[in-house]
Amino acid sequence: MLLRMKELIQEERAVGSYISHHRESVSEQMLAPDSPYSELLAPYFQPESSDLQSWMESPYEQNKKYPEQKIYGTSAGIHVRSKSESMIVYLLHDYKIPFRYESELELGQVTVYPDFTIRHPKTGKLFLWEHLGMVDEPAYRRNALSKLQLYMEHGWIPSVNLILTFETKEYPLDMAYVEGLIKDYFVK
Repeated sequence: MLLRMKELIQEERAVGSYISHHRESVSEQMLAPDSPYSELLAPYFQPESSDLQSWMESPYEQNKKYPEQKIYGTSAGIHVRSKSESMIVYLLHDYKIPFRYESELELGQVTVYPDFTIRHPKTGKLFLWEHLGMVDEPAYRRNALSKLQLYMEHGWIPSVNLILTFETKEYPLDMAYVEGLIKDYFVK
């Protein structure tokens, strides 16, 4: 009972942190895809390169597993699986970084769906971003380590072209940290 209470308190803290950074504002309502202001404001939130914009908007194979888990709406008009992923989308969208969510990637004989496939807004260089949100759970951690090994075997190297973020129940993802990563990798 005491352990469950600690978990609930930490979850409440994480939700509180998320809400304090993501209160729906008038500007977010105006940016919603169905808003009459969307077309007018789009140039301020879309990549500057029309090629990268076309890449971002073109159809791609997405992860079809568990679509019911994509419950978090975002300012980019897509649904994601976690609050932390919605935070990443919010900042990528805000900084006009072209990305795809859970886009299919062939690694040898294995198909994976990285959380984010990103194109550098100036160079067009490809990056992957994996958010590992439950590293305190042993089965999740084993699967994540296996996936990271597969990435590295195929040239996706952490801190070079593979961005990694982690969290546990006790240590939720921090928005300022994510923003710092985006600035370090894409805003120079």
